Amino acid sequence: MKTILVHIEGDDGQEARLNAAFDLARATGGHLVCLSVMPYAAYALGDPAMGAFPVTTLIDAVEARRKEERTAVEARLTQEGVSWEWQSADGDSSDRLVEHARLADVVVMSAGPFSRQAALQLGITGDVAIRSPAPALAVPPNARGITVAGSALVCWDGGQEAARALRAALPLLALSEAVTLLTVEEKDTQFGVRAAAAFLSRHGIHADVVERAQGSSSIEQVIRSVAAERQAAWIVQGAYGHSRMRQMLFGGVTRGLLADAPAPILIAH
Repeated sequence: MKTILVHIEGDDGQEARLNAAFDLARATGGHLVCLSVMPYAAYALGDPAMGAFPVTTLIDAVEARRKEERTAVEARLTQEGVSWEWQSADGDSSDRLVEHARLADVVVMSAGPFSRQAALQLGITGDVAIRSPAPALAVPPNARGITVAGSALVCWDGGQEAARALRAALPLLALSEAVTLLTVEEKDTQFGVRAAAAFLSRHGIHADVVERAQGSSSIEQVIRSVAAERQAAWIVQGAYGHSRMRQMLFGGVTRGLLADAPAPILIAH
């Protein structure tokens, strides 16, 4: 993954996103594109009851905040020894991220939970994951990065979303010390987990196949259980559903995993 797009916002998950982006860049020889988006709402004049407020003063304050954040992040970037550039944009965060993802191999976003604006932040991640031409790496806010060479867990159900996530993950799976292909109560399909394992083998990636019955557990619970058993450093998951207007309308499995991610999750739709 040579072009790594990173969401810069100064929120509670940013440190974890940066750490994961640095790990990806070092593992793949990649280049970071740090995208800072200032929403149009930041230029709003506020409560009319406050009376007249000079527009130029407001704009200056917004730009000063943007400059301060950029200075702080760039100071960090210069210490990490990776290739990077800074991009700024105005408008809707997910729209701008989706646009810039046209020439990116992965978009580094955040998984939940968040102590601030939880629904909004996770909604942006979902919106980008569904609409982006590149996969999203959803990083838990308490993560210290991503151990690319660690054990990887691939969730497989034979569907198109899972297939896209699997293909997107190939460059990273090739670096992983162990790959597990998990299917839960697999249906009778020609695109079963054994076919997925054969596909990976042609790329020089050996995967252990794990087939589990759902039983009384949810699919999400089974995934979490196997992730813990295999000590998964990161997870590959198809992103199911539709996300618009900041409404998290993912299928239950994806939504549940993102809300309380046990590890960084590479998702694609």
